[in-house]
Amino acid sequence: MTERHEPGVALDDTDVLVVGGGIVGCSTAYYLARFGVDVALVERDDLNTGASGANAGSLHAQLTSRYFADGPPSRVEAAARALIPLSREAVDTWEELSRDLDHDIEFMKGGGLMAAESAAEMDLLRRKASLEQAAGLDVHLLSRSEARSFAPYLAETVQGIEVCPIEGKINPLLATPALARGATRSGARIHRRAGLLSLERDGGGFLAKTARGVVRCRRVVVAAGVGAAAVAAMVGLCLPGEARLQHMNVTVRTRPMLPHLVQHAGKRLTMKQSASGTVIIGGGLPARRDPATGKIQVLRDSIEANLKTARNLVPGTARLQLLRTWGGESLMTDGNPILGGVSSVPDFHLAIPANSGTTTGPLCARLLAESLSDRRPSLDLDAFSIERY
Repeated sequence: MTERHEPGVALDDTDVLVVGGGIVGCSTAYYLARFGVDVALVERDDLNTGASGANAGSLHAQLTSRYFADGPPSRVEAAARALIPLSREAVDTWEELSRDLDHDIEFMKGGGLMAAESAAEMDLLRRKASLEQAAGLDVHLLSRSEARSFAPYLAETVQGIEVCPIEGKINPLLATPALARGATRSGARIHRRAGLLSLERDGGGFLAKTARGVVRCRRVVVAAGVGAAAVAAMVGLCLPGEARLQHMNVTVRTRPMLPHLVQHAGKRLTMKQSASGTVIIGGGLPARRDPATGKIQVLRDSIEANLKTARNLVPGTARLQLLRTWGGESLMTDGNPILGGVSSVPDFHLAIPANSGTTTGPLCARLLAESLSDRRPSLDLDAFSIERY
C-alpha cells in the first residue's frame, strides 16, 4: 500500500530534486547518486508510465527522413552537426548501462537500415549519408542487389538502403525500472505518486509541495517530459516544445526474421523484432486524446497506414496477427535536447532529451549530472541550452 502524506508534511530534504520518473529522470537520479550527489526524485504516478514506457525502444543514430521533409537545408546540416555526436555517444552509453544494470534490458546493437522505394528517396539517402558521414557517423549506401543480399526480408520494390551499424534497440519496459533500482542502490530516494503541486523559492533553494509532502532542496532538475512545461511555469518560465500524440503496434510472436532496426526513407515507419519474437511497428503516426476522458486513443487510419507500409516493405509481416496497439505522448523540441540551467532562474535545470528520447535520454541525464557534480561533461552543453530559443 502506498504511504500517504499531507502536502504540508516534510517528505524529504535533498541537494537535487528530480521531477519526473521516466527514463530521463531515473537516469539523472542514477548518475547523480553514483557521482555522490544527494538526490531525491518525485513522480506523480508510477515510474515509466508516460512516454518512457509507451515508446518502441528504438536506438537511432541516423537522422530520420522527417528532418529533410520538415526543414530547410541549413537546419538539416545543423541537426547533423549537433545530433550525430550526441547519438553516437548515446548508443555507447546504453551499451555501458547494459553491462552495469542489474537486469537484462535487451540491448542489441544489430545495426539499422533506411530503405528507399523510389528514385527520389534514393536521392534523399545519398544527400543524408553525405551529411552524416561528414559529421562522423559510420553509414554506407547499398544498391538494390546489395540490399537484397544484406536484408533478404525486404520487398522487391526496394531500390537501395542506407546502413548504420551502431543502431539497435532496448526494451523500455525493463530499462527504466533497472535504472531506478540502480539509483536507489546508490542512495537516491524515489517517491512515487508524489505529483508536484507547487514550486517556489525558499531561501537559497526551493520548496516543492507534492501530493505526499514537502521537499526542500537546493537545486531542481525537470525531467518530466510533456509535464515539463507545467513545472517550468511554476517558476515563471515558458518552455518551448510541442506535445505530440503518437501510436505504436506490436504483433504476435514469430520466428526470427528482422535482425535490424528498419526505417523508411519516405514514410513514417520503424520496425524491429523484440527478444521474445514480437514485431514492433511504429514511426510516429498520430493518435488522439479523448475529450471526455483525457485518455490517449489510437486511430484506425493510423493503424492501417502504419501496417500497410510495414507489410509493403517487409512482406513477411503480412501474415502476422496484430496483438496490441497503444498511444503515447512525447515532447518534441527543435530536434535537439534542452539541457542545463536557466539564467533567469538560478539552480533550476532542464533535462529534455532530443526527439529520439529513448536513444538520447540516459546520455542527456549523464551530461547534466556531470555538470551538477562539478565534472567536465563529455560533450559541450552550450549548444543544448534553452537560451538558444
